Amino acid sequence: MKSKKLAALACLFSLAMTPAAWADVDQVAALSKMVQEMGREMNQMKKTIERQDDKIRQLEIKGHLESPSGTQAVSEPSVMTDKDFEDRLSTALGGSNKWLKDLKFGGDLRLRYEGFDFTSGNPSETDPRNRFRFRLRYGFEKKFSDEMKIGFAMASGEQTNGTNVDPLSTNSTFDNVFNFKNIFIEKAYATYMPNWAKIGPVEKLEITGGKANNPFELGSSELIWDRDVKPEGIYEKVDIKVIESDNLDLKAYITGGQYILDEDSSLASAGDAQLFAVQGGLNPVFYVPFLERPVDMLQAVSYYNYADFANGSNFIIGTTSLANGNPNTSGPTTQLDTRNFQVIESYSELALYPYGFPTRLFLDVAGNPASSPIASQGPTILHSNFAWAIGTRLGQLKQKGDWEARYEYRYIGANAVVGAFSDSDFGLGGVGKQGSVVKLAYMITDSLALAGSMNFTDNLNAGTAGVMDQQTRRFQLDLVWKF
Repeated sequence: MKSKKLAALACLFSLAMTPAAWADVDQVAALSKMVQEMGREMNQMKKTIERQDDKIRQLEIKGHLESPSGTQAVSEPSVMTDKDFEDRLSTALGGSNKWLKDLKFGGDLRLRYEGFDFTSGNPSETDPRNRFRFRLRYGFEKKFSDEMKIGFAMASGEQTNGTNVDPLSTNSTFDNVFNFKNIFIEKAYATYMPNWAKIGPVEKLEITGGKANNPFELGSSELIWDRDVKPEGIYEKVDIKVIESDNLDLKAYITGGQYILDEDSSLASAGDAQLFAVQGGLNPVFYVPFLERPVDMLQAVSYYNYADFANGSNFIIGTTSLANGNPNTSGPTTQLDTRNFQVIESYSELALYPYGFPTRLFLDVAGNPASSPIASQGPTILHSNFAWAIGTRLGQLKQKGDWEARYEYRYIGANAVVGAFSDSDFGLGGVGKQGSVVKLAYMITDSLALAGSMNFTDNLNAGTAGVMDQQTRRFQLDLVWKF
């Protein structure tokens, strides 16, 4: 259209330049009027095109910003400041966004196949077994400040006669005709870490009360503590920086725990059962010329006094005994034969990284010098106050593609440690046995691991009254999701 208008103007211009046109003044006036009218038309068309362009842009914006229903258009978004976001979030949540700050959720789900095979002098004692189980754990930790936090967690588990009688397991077995499964309180605790305690070499003072993670796992193995145990009471831990240099860092810690094992309201009983524990450790980290990463060592010594645990039915929950291999064959059924548990433990660990490969070695030795077994039990039980474990771990699970292999050998005398808290997966769990543990694991994704383990154990007290003559082969295959 523009080319046609330009051609018409050119024709008019050429006509205006001819001699005839100059000769006819009326004709010149008519041509001038025609040119003015065409100019006005062109200006009008230009304005119309501009209005059409504006409408097209508005329609495009509307198409991008309309709601999913296609009927509600919103205004073009503007840049939101952090304060604007916080204000809008606070309004939407009614002010509860303050509670969400520094709140961490987490948990895991484990699906497990487990098989048992027994070699026994008396086939009627035990039969091979296969079972499928799951474990579900979830919870949160809320940090109120640099000095205070609380935590809460739930976990699956099983009951007997309406009571959860296994403090060593959060597994639920696929059983009981599709019946619903139980959920229990696994942890409920508060932690105080005062800044005023950071004086001189003291890096941190931590005081925790409630039902919490076991702080004594740091300087101990599953010889003493099953990793599902969550003690109840209070503990204090002090971290100390002893030496800090270019080639050597030396740290130390002291942990004390005061725990309730069983509260007994009967005046005729032996009294409440309690655990008083203390652990001290040294942690040197140093460089050696032929290794790229520093060597990390830990040496810890622990003392555990299980006051009145072996007496007055304090090791019995409901009708279920938690002796778990601690002899209970002489004297009253309400008293363990060893009478007392005052366990002393020495734990040594070495972690190094040859060619960048994580490698860990450990040795754990424990004994119960306070044990005073009855002589009628025989020499097998008399010489059972000693326990030890040695093991290694190759690799470490952190992210997709990582793998880990472990091997341990354990010897656990029947009176050396408290069977109620020793590893429940070692044979049939508990003490009075020896054997090997092999574990393999692989990270399929950053949050999913495939793991397997094999336990090969022998009873140390075969032939003793009340002790089965058997060897146990236990196999486990796990899929574990962390979230």
